[in-house]
Amino acid sequence: MDLFLVPNNPEHTVLVSANGVAHYRVNTTKTAHRRVTMIQRPAESEEASVVAEIDWGCFDKPTVVRSCPLVIGRTGIVADGVLASDFLYKRNQFSSSRYFLGDDGIEYRWKFVRGVGALIRVDSKEEIARYSFTLSNEGLYAGERKSRLNIQPCSVDLDLVVVSFLIMLKKRREKIGVANLDCAHDEDPQGDGGGDGGGG
Repeated sequence: MDLFLVPNNPEHTVLVSANGVAHYRVNTTKTAHRRVTMIQRPAESEEASVVAEIDWGCFDKPTVVRSCPLVIGRTGIVADGVLASDFLYKRNQFSSSRYFLGDDGIEYRWKFVRGVGALIRVDSKEEIARYSFTLSNEGLYAGERKSRLNIQPCSVDLDLVVVSFLIMLKKRREKIGVANLDCAHDEDPQGDGGGDGGGG
C-alpha cells in the first residue's frame, strides 16, 4: 500500500492512497506552552476516529503518546500516556535507529539514511515499510514527485506503522532543519553507517 503525504509535512498532512482515498489526517494545534498532534482516520464518530495524540515535549517535558492502546513502552505508562522515547527506544546512544514492539509481539526498527526511511522487522530483517521522496508512476499522483510511505502486508497493525513513522519523520526534520522538508539527504552524515545500533 502506498500512502502519499499531502502536503509533505508530518504535523499537518493527509495520508492519501494512489486512488485519492484519505486514510489518515494529521493536524497539530499550538499554544504558548503546548504543541499537540492528532492522528485520525475515517470513522463513524469523532471519538472512534482518533488513532493517537502526540503531546510534543520541550525543554523540561518529554514527548508523550496518548489515546493509542497499541502504543506500549518498555517500562509502562506515564500518567495517561506512553513516553515517546519509551515507545521508540534506542539500543545504542550513538545510533539514529529507533525500535518499537509491535502489537504482534515482534520488535521493529526504523532507520533514516539519505532521505529514505525503512522499517525493518528485527527477527527476519524483512522490510515492512519504506519512506522516500520519489516519482509516482501511477494513480492520482502519476508523474509527480511526492513523499510516499510504502507499506508491505505485515502482521503489525497499520496504525502503529503510521504513528511511529510520523514521530520519526518529525524528529528527523527537526534535526536536519525545516528548510530541508522536500529534500532527500542523509540526516546522519557522520553517523553509524546504516547499522542498527547493535544487537540485530
